[in-house]
Amino acid sequence: MPSMSNNELHLFVFEGARAESKYVEKLEQNLLGKRISVKCVYDAEIYQLYKQLRAEKAKEFAFDMVNLLKERSKENAELLRDYTRDSFAYIYLFFDYDAHSTMADDDKIREMLEYFDNETENGLLYISYPMVEAIRHFKDMESFKELTVKCKRSNCPYKEDCENVDACMNEPHYKTVSAEECRPQLTNINQYTKGVWQELIRAHISKMNYLVHDVFDLPNQIEDQSIIFEKQQEKHINHRCPEVAVLSAFPIYVLDYYGAEGLKKKLNA
Repeated sequence: MPSMSNNELHLFVFEGARAESKYVEKLEQNLLGKRISVKCVYDAEIYQLYKQLRAEKAKEFAFDMVNLLKERSKENAELLRDYTRDSFAYIYLFFDYDAHSTMADDDKIREMLEYFDNETENGLLYISYPMVEAIRHFKDMESFKELTVKCKRSNCPYKEDCENVDACMNEPHYKTVSAEECRPQLTNINQYTKGVWQELIRAHISKMNYLVHDVFDLPNQIEDQSIIFEKQQEKHINHRCPEVAVLSAFPIYVLDYYGAEGLKKKLNA
């Protein structure tokens, strides 16, 4: 990871219009410090971004994230009016796994993670499993360690001969599940204090380490998003009842930002 100084411009690209940006703002207030950054909304699933990326490649055009965002909405066009791709030292993308989407395809996720693998080039893609609400789906460390949720729904390859298909299809949306199964204060982003963030970050990066290395503790190194996805497939997705280990992208971004040793100091401060 390159060193990051406050005078280098960051571009954040969020799937949704509200929650993702708010989480990063709260992280900046409580742990990261204020950076010079621009926050934009793509306002569609990762699979639609994949479709646009493929279309640009087919035309043999160089993919330009800033121009793409300007074309997505008037708000983005105004926000980015005075910027080009060269204006940004770092680009970060935050999207959901969304395996239940009608466009969902794990091969597309893999290709996207391979393309968006460097924040100083095309951008660095972070995936939340199954969705952005994973950050709040937490009660305590013990229960969070093994916390998984089903992820495919109507896209499940085994639904035709599954005895529990009706019950599975009628399960509440993950937004509802995560709200019902978390600490009450975690449903309100405005209540995320420094202490709350420290606990959530510790939980999620320990969970990441458990997923990759079978050790539920703070990691000694950062991990590529492609490795995390491979382990999700190996241990959870490519099984008879597809699921994912609940895991948020935001704590992993903080781990990448500070590095393993630097983050340990922040979590104990």
